Amino acid sequence: MNFPILLDKTGKVGRLFGLWAHPATYLIDRQAMVRYRAVGPVDWTGAEAMGIIDQLLKERER
Repeated sequence: MNFPILLDKTGKVGRLFGLWAHPATYLIDRQAMVRYRAVGPVDWTGAEAMGIIDQLLKERER
C-alpha cells in the first residue's frame, strides 16, 4: 500500500497538531479530519495496522 508521507522538517505541522513525541503518525481523510493517530513507531505491515487501514477504507465506501 502506498500513501503520501509528510516530512515536517521545520516542526510547523507538528505544532499545529500538538505533537509531543517522535515519531508520530496521523492518518487524515480527504476532508482533512484526523482519523487515526499513533505515537511511536508503527509496523505498517503488521496485522494491527492493516486492520486499522482496512477499517478506515471500509468506512470510506459507505
